[in-house]
Parts: sequence; structure tokens; C-alpha cells
Amino acid sequence: MNRFIKKVLAPIDGSESSKKSLEMALAMAKAAGATVTVLEVVEEFGPLPGYYEAAPPGRERVKWIAEQRFEKIHTVLEESGVKWDREVREGYPADQIVEVAKEGDYDLIVIGSRGLSVLGRFLLGSVSDRVVHHAECSVTVVR
Repeated sequence: MNRFIKKVLAPIDGSESSKKSLEMALAMAKAAGATVTVLEVVEEFGPLPGYYEAAPPGRERVKWIAEQRFEKIHTVLEESGVKWDREVREGYPADQIVEVAKEGDYDLIVIGSRGLSVLGRFLLGSVSDRVVHHAECSVTVVR
């Protein structure tokens, strides 16, 4: 019998909502015997001021922000018992999530209902809403 869920994409942005969605993604992957890819998308203008210390300028900015986020979830990943990997991208989160899911032929995206991108939500609608409407695979939105 083939498993329906083999690959789960878990986008994170450092918010409490994304931490909860990661925990759900890990639980679902464990039950299905699937793997999880943690996706961190660093926005051109993000993260929110005051959320982290000031990021260094230039090319190191993306790496630095991603490491700040990853530091908060590393223990959860290590203790999960699920095989996982990690990808970091720069750009608009919804577009990058949909693109990675399509490129990697993911079966499921597990995403938080609210993230840190206040500006993006105000101007373009919520990231989770855009992912639900544009992803080619199933999407679970975690409150």
C-alpha cells in the first residue's frame, strides 16, 4: 500500500503560529511515516522591527535572520523522531511556499494561520490564504 503523505512542507516565520503549525506538521509526518522540510522565507522588508535585533546588512542578512528563527525550533525538530531537512529562500513568502511545494512535489503544506508579516497581510492578504488558493497540493492551516 502506498502512503498518501510522503513529503510535508512546513513554512516557518518565527511566530507562535508557525511554531504550532510545525508541531502539527511533525505529528502528521510521524503518523504517516513522512519527511518534513522546514521552509524559512525571509522577506525583503522583514522581519518586523523589534522582533529580532538588527540584522546585518548585505548578503549575510538572510542567513542571519534564518538562524534566529531556526534556533527557536531546532530542539522541537531533533526531539520529534521525524526525518527532516531545511530550506531557506528570500522573497514574498506565499509565492516562495507555493513554488517550493511545486518544485519539490510535496503532498502537504502545513502552515500557521497568522504570521509576522503585518505589512504583507495588509497589502496582499494573508500568506496562508494565498497559499491555500495557489498551492497545487493539499494545505492544512493551523490556528
